[in-house]
Amino acid sequence: MTQTRIATSVGHYEEVIPSELIDLMVKEVNNIEFDCFSEAYIGDTENSSIETKTRNSKVSWWYEGHWVSSIFSHYFNLANRTCWEYDLTFIEGIQITTYDVGEHYSWHSDYGLSDEPEHTRKLSATLLITDPSEFEGGDLEFIDYHGKTVVAPRTKGTMIIFDSRIPHRVTPITKGKRISLVSWIFGPKLR
Repeated sequence: MTQTRIATSVGHYEEVIPSELIDLMVKEVNNIEFDCFSEAYIGDTENSSIETKTRNSKVSWWYEGHWVSSIFSHYFNLANRTCWEYDLTFIEGIQITTYDVGEHYSWHSDYGLSDEPEHTRKLSATLLITDPSEFEGGDLEFIDYHGKTVVAPRTKGTMIIFDSRIPHRVTPITKGKRISLVSWIFGPKLR
């Protein structure tokens, strides 16, 4: 298992999560009641708003005690040792994000969003749990430090870890449905 770089400060572990575990995650997501999903907002808890021109998707949450958090924690720490060596303190829960036809998330970065003023998001991670044959569009794209747009692999079971300051987006879904699990790991603010 090796990390592959797809852009500066963006790496991925290709198909590292066994398909049986991904299928179990999908089963658990499918068992979440429809009304447990809400419109995704932008901003932190106190200054949030729903702006569908910027972010149009539905989200639900698994919190820190959920077994999937340990998988994210493992890959955050592995990638951090290899690439960044940031001072990290805690993982946020797992955001379950669904994108239906026409839904998207425009260019943004994750850095700085925290309900605790002394901490900030340092690394972000996403795990695609939908088979890429089940949807069209919905590419996860990054802008690298050279201004080049880079498309992330669309492989089910691939963990993508990146510096939370990197601009990224999910392009509009044109067919089917895309489901990903997303999380962030926090640490003291960068100085």
